[in-house]
Amino acid sequence: MNRSEATMHTQIPPHLMPETAQAPWGLVPDLGLTVAGTASMDELLTLQDLMADHGLTLQPTRMLYDRLYALERLSTAHARGDARLQAVAQDLFDAYQRRGEWIGLVH
Repeated sequence: MNRSEATMHTQIPPHLMPETAQAPWGLVPDLGLTVAGTASMDELLTLQDLMADHGLTLQPTRMLYDRLYALERLSTAHARGDARLQAVAQDLFDAYQRRGEWIGLVH
């Protein structure tokens, strides 16, 4: 039996996986697990586009693992004064908090 066959037989059944591992935004085939982050990539890409409209930069994938960077970028977006940018930043901040990231406590 090769490695991929062994992996297929040892995958964790979806109903036994934590909710964060059942996210719709990606599957890691070697592990049989989904890529779960604190926010969906669609939301992060929307934020990236809105920030770019204001001359600001954002690295969406870094937002998934660097809590200090995420807090700084969300704060910058919120402080910009644009209502839509503020709303998206607030929604993402709330998503981080709901998932237990507590990025507001980083500083």
